[in-house]
Amino acid sequence: MSTKAAKLRTTEEARLNTFLAQTYLVMSLGLVVTGLVASATSNNLELILRISLNPWISFGLFIVQIAVVVLLSAAAIKMSPVVAGLFFILYSALTGLTLSSIFLVYTEEQIASVFWITAGTFFLISLFTFLFKLKLGSFGAVIFMLLLGWTLAWTVSWLFPLSTFNWALTYIGIALFVGLTAYDTARLREIGKQVGTHPARGGLVIIGALTLYLDFINLFLLILRTSRRRSS
Repeated sequence: MSTKAAKLRTTEEARLNTFLAQTYLVMSLGLVVTGLVASATSNNLELILRISLNPWISFGLFIVQIAVVVLLSAAAIKMSPVVAGLFFILYSALTGLTLSSIFLVYTEEQIASVFWITAGTFFLISLFTFLFKLKLGSFGAVIFMLLLGWTLAWTVSWLFPLSTFNWALTYIGIALFVGLTAYDTARLREIGKQVGTHPARGGLVIIGALTLYLDFINLFLLILRTSRRRSS
């Protein structure tokens, strides 16, 4: 390999590592914001009950969250990195408000324990994907179809609750989001290789962080669901 080619490869690797570091840093910041908001809200019993029991508030939060996700997914590349980042932090805070209700169902020890289990699982999946340079392009279509089917079954399970069926869906969901995390991590690595000095680099970082954030939150909630609920 010539000196010029070696320097070019070194530069590309440096850009990739910087892109990935920025993406994971933004995702981590979002998780911190979510945790702080959820913890602070859980200390206000009146507020947490309103969020949990008032359908207008809970539905309103859901609609706003969906709107922010759609906006970021569609327009983050066109926004300035600062504006896109602020929208991401807003979404993280709204998620914290929504998730505050888990403190009514599970103990703080359970939530903390499951968080670290999820973080460890997420780290190992990402590390494995990076070290072995997995390419999961064809796997994406399969997992997307499985995820659609799982989402439909999950919706039906709420309308017609069957204990065994719900538990099966929970563990299937964990497996699906483990696979989705690996796929998104591999896809992020491919994007990072091509981003270079892309003018929308900041937007791509936010989109990548949002994708990983959603994988983490869903995996966390599914693992938490396997825990024993707080006794009444």
